[in-house]
Amino acid sequence: MLQCKGHSSKQDNLAVTAVALQDHILHDLQLRNLSTADPSKTKAQQRDTRSKSLKRNTRAVIDTGLKTAVQGPKVEDPEREYVLDPKPPPLTLAQKLGLFEPPPLPLSSEEWEKVKQRSIMQGDSTQPCPICKEEFELRPQVLLSCSHVFHRACLQAFEKFANKKTCPLCRKNQYQTRVIHDGARLFKVKCATRIQASWRGHVVRKWYRDLRRTVPPTDAKLRRKFFEGKFTEISRRILCSYNTNIEELFSEIDHCLAINRSVLQQLEDRCGHELTDGDWEEIQIQ
Repeated sequence: MLQCKGHSSKQDNLAVTAVALQDHILHDLQLRNLSTADPSKTKAQQRDTRSKSLKRNTRAVIDTGLKTAVQGPKVEDPEREYVLDPKPPPLTLAQKLGLFEPPPLPLSSEEWEKVKQRSIMQGDSTQPCPICKEEFELRPQVLLSCSHVFHRACLQAFEKFANKKTCPLCRKNQYQTRVIHDGARLFKVKCATRIQASWRGHVVRKWYRDLRRTVPPTDAKLRRKFFEGKFTEISRRILCSYNTNIEELFSEIDHCLAINRSVLQQLEDRCGHELTDGDWEEIQIQ
């Protein structure tokens, strides 16, 4: 009789252990505790939460005839850091029986600060994301409790692909995640540095061009070229300062040429004898 009881108790323990292991495996495969994945809810759970929220938000409204100020939506700080999984996942039956280690407790703010300092020392935010090999820029960024940094979307895709919560680099299980903005800050600083460098380069190039136009160089050839350019510019300015009428100038030139032709023609006609002073006076009068 005692042997039968002992045998049945062993079978019960084996059955409980098998059920606990099966529950633990299903718990891991269902991805209930992924840090970046949305928790799956059934329709009944959604209806319950909706009804609870309606009951909680229902209150009596009295019309007093006075206009109340409508408050807009609260604007969250984009630089705020927060933990995605502040509460530890519930213990499975296998963990309660001691078959598996329980999940670690949530890290305190001091511990998160140490993890962040270790990540800064490693320079994770200055390097591309280890999953997609792209810069963090302004996209959401997460810090794991193992001090590794990834894009939030990349980590979510990796967790869905691997069907378990494991760090892509160190393979640590059941890590904790925290949203940080170090990559975005570094990207903003880099953009500001590039803008300032471009503006300073533009200012220096403009100053150098002005200097080349005003100060003569020390080299002989360049100095000669500099003064030739200055002389050409001064001549052009002098010519531009005169208000000359081109048509009037051409008409005056034509008139002078006509007079010269007539004088030469008279000289050819009278070339047979010597011209006297009276002849010259007649020619000048004409």
